[in-house]
Amino acid sequence: MSEKNDVINNLRAQLKGAHDWLEGTLMGVDDALANDVPPAGKVATIGANYAHVTTAEDYFVNVMLKGGAPLMMSMNPGISEPPPMGTWGEWGRGVKADIGAQRAYAQKVYELVDAHLATLSDAALAKEIETPVGKMPLGQFIGLWVLNAHCHAGEISTL
Repeated sequence: MSEKNDVINNLRAQLKGAHDWLEGTLMGVDDALANDVPPAGKVATIGANYAHVTTAEDYFVNVMLKGGAPLMMSMNPGISEPPPMGTWGEWGRGVKADIGAQRAYAQKVYELVDAHLATLSDAALAKEIETPVGKMPLGQFIGLWVLNAHCHAGEISTL
């Protein structure tokens, strides 16, 4: 296996692991639990945390990297309204989630993300891009997707 394949396959495996962890964390979550607003502070619901991960990856791949429309424009993402760009505190407490539709959308997003990652080259991973958190190499940005999925799985576990 070439070094290129090792790097790409490593990123793909890390992201798959993060997605699997997130999906496992959601086992047994129903609509009532997904929409339960935590009493303290400005904590987002389970459904909002889940939607943040899936809609962000949808946007990053389909809009930022491929220059197209997000999947959520043609498929029900299982949320009452799309997340805002930037801070999503109020949205995270008020959005309504349909966990079954969210999980179906998530699976499709995961498939599309993995298929796109499989097409990338070392040069593509090394290229600096503008991201919502600043300019960085694409490979580093993809690494943040892994972290994002794990962090929100932790928030969901706490809720």
